[in-house]
Amino acid sequence: MKYQVFSANEWLYPDQSVTHPSEHELQIRIAGARGSYAGCQVLFNDLPVHKVLNWAVHDNGKGLRSLSALASGFKIYRLLDVQVNENTDIDVSTVPVGTPAPPYVTRQAPFRVYDALLPVEKPCAARNAAEAYYLCWHIPEEAAPGIYGGDVTLTVDGQTCVIPVHIEVFKAVIPAQGRLHVANWFSSRNIAERHGLEPWSEAFWSMLEQYGLAMRRCRQTHFMVNGSFIDVTALGDGRYAFDFSKAERLITLFLKLGFTHIEGGHVAGRVNWEDPTFVLNAVPGIQATSREGYAFLSQYLSAWRDWLEKKGWLSLLVQHVADEPIAPSAADYRILSGIVRKWLPGVPLIDAVIDTGVAGAVDVWVPTNKEYELRREDYERYRSCGDTLWFYTCWNPGGDYLNRFLDIPLLKTRYLHWGNAKYGLDGYLHWGFNYYFQNQDPFELTNPLLAPDVHDRRVPAGDTHIVYPGSDGPLLSMRLEAMRAGVEDYELLRTLRDHDPELAEDILASCMKSFTEVDTDPAAFDRAYRRLLEAVSAYAP
Repeated sequence: MKYQVFSANEWLYPDQSVTHPSEHELQIRIAGARGSYAGCQVLFNDLPVHKVLNWAVHDNGKGLRSLSALASGFKIYRLLDVQVNENTDIDVSTVPVGTPAPPYVTRQAPFRVYDALLPVEKPCAARNAAEAYYLCWHIPEEAAPGIYGGDVTLTVDGQTCVIPVHIEVFKAVIPAQGRLHVANWFSSRNIAERHGLEPWSEAFWSMLEQYGLAMRRCRQTHFMVNGSFIDVTALGDGRYAFDFSKAERLITLFLKLGFTHIEGGHVAGRVNWEDPTFVLNAVPGIQATSREGYAFLSQYLSAWRDWLEKKGWLSLLVQHVADEPIAPSAADYRILSGIVRKWLPGVPLIDAVIDTGVAGAVDVWVPTNKEYELRREDYERYRSCGDTLWFYTCWNPGGDYLNRFLDIPLLKTRYLHWGNAKYGLDGYLHWGFNYYFQNQDPFELTNPLLAPDVHDRRVPAGDTHIVYPGSDGPLLSMRLEAMRAGVEDYELLRTLRDHDPELAEDILASCMKSFTEVDTDPAAFDRAYRRLLEAVSAYAP
């Protein structure tokens, strides 16, 4: 059997062949900080199909630190390929099949790419002659800096493949609790439906914990408590009762997992994109800023505030009002925000925003990375007034912009958080942790129709999700790993900026100029990453 080692920062494909690998490509040579991970991909050709694969790790006895010291954090994943149906368009949505591939995508759609990660927990059989694996080591914070050496061996059908391993552990440390705020929205309905579980059963809560752990894998800090976790009962005469017992169990669980902030769910939304007014999410059909809407919100928000305060959680809350206000709905949004502020005094209001004309209605502005760069002067003026800036991506922007799509270079997902560091943006938000649409197979249909009853535009590949439903829980992905690595890079850049801001800026500028100008060559990135590790290590305790 033949093999070739690849960076964890590039895509591999099921139709890819091992072609005359260099000596370097026959070895695993990776580096990382303490409290972080170091990983790579290995592509195999000519595996004996349906024969059992046996993996093992050995020390090499060549004077290096023992690789077995990192054994408890070693994981092997089989890479599963997924279908990219259409290529990403220059702004939003996709271009039809048959359209020549735009210059910013990696391949002409349709094609298949390795993204999902299936844990190899025990000896398993090769499904295909060509397969790829992701090998990843967690580096404990207490690990001694130095080079750890050994071999990874794969034995199958009497053949043994020996892959030399050198892992360089730097003195730099990724703190367990970071400074970047990260939010991915999750679907509790999909957690139940995709795993065949009764909602709110003990099995459901166990599965939800697995999803929470997957979110924490990419260092997520904020979690949404939306309407599915709060039961609302109409009592008549415009009076309502609220049951927060599901929310209590969610918050207790996720705080235990290491999350730090609660996102209060959106209180209202628009029926149609251009509508000038918002309607209540909990009581559909009632305009949020009407007399009836105000009556509901006064009861709900005061109950929500009082309950959180009683639990000691009110200080952890950031509250959503309504998603993505635009110019036609800006006036109603400002009124609605005023109502929310009345009943949640002192609680920061956060929303993805597309219109800069809602000053004073939001405390944490979350524009897309494209909107931020296009209107940077406006957003920075709000920051100078004391507001906070994050950014988000969704089914836009496309083109050369950084995003998490399956048909753009994998490194662009990692660079998203270099953008946080470059512009001093305090957080990142994405709507699609596991928001597969109804009847969407997330492995085979990564470009579903956004709103079949409204228009026929598709979301770019992978936008609905960054994990996949496995038989026993969520499957991580190469994009999730790239995101996790990018968030860790942010922590290193912030640390370096505290000590040597000029060097931090020089390292940033060596591979990132803007949200559209990054160096996606893995070798060039590795050089910048090594400089970053070396620089931060000089100041590590």
